[in-house]
Amino acid sequence: MTEVRYWPRIGMRVDKETADSFISKLVGAGDVGSILDESLEEFVAVVPVTPTTLTNEIKLLFDAPADEETPAFDDVNIAILELMDFESKRKSFLLAHKEDGMTMDEAKEAYDIAKANLVRVHLDLDDEEEE
Repeated sequence: MTEVRYWPRIGMRVDKETADSFISKLVGAGDVGSILDESLEEFVAVVPVTPTTLTNEIKLLFDAPADEETPAFDDVNIAILELMDFESKRKSFLLAHKEDGMTMDEAKEAYDIAKANLVRVHLDLDDEEEE
């Protein structure tokens, strides 16, 4: 059984491999931004997190004793991970459909439909009715 831990930084349970894969997503390409501090009513600079900080955080997370019962991924976590994986493959999805003869706009529309269907499956919604 794969050990999972709740990682407060991302608000979900992850296994070690998934946590490690988040490092590049959380660090970005050196982007620095700001957020609105409502109590100050002004934007404040966001201190970017470093890969070293995240690696140490993950190490501490998994070095700590596991909860008495380490639950497996729940349905919400699985849905989030599958949708993130789908999103990460957007470019290859679009290019593959373009190679199959679609225009880029058609490929983007096909992607949006496929993503909507995946969301619909995870939310257990009925298929969209044709108008």
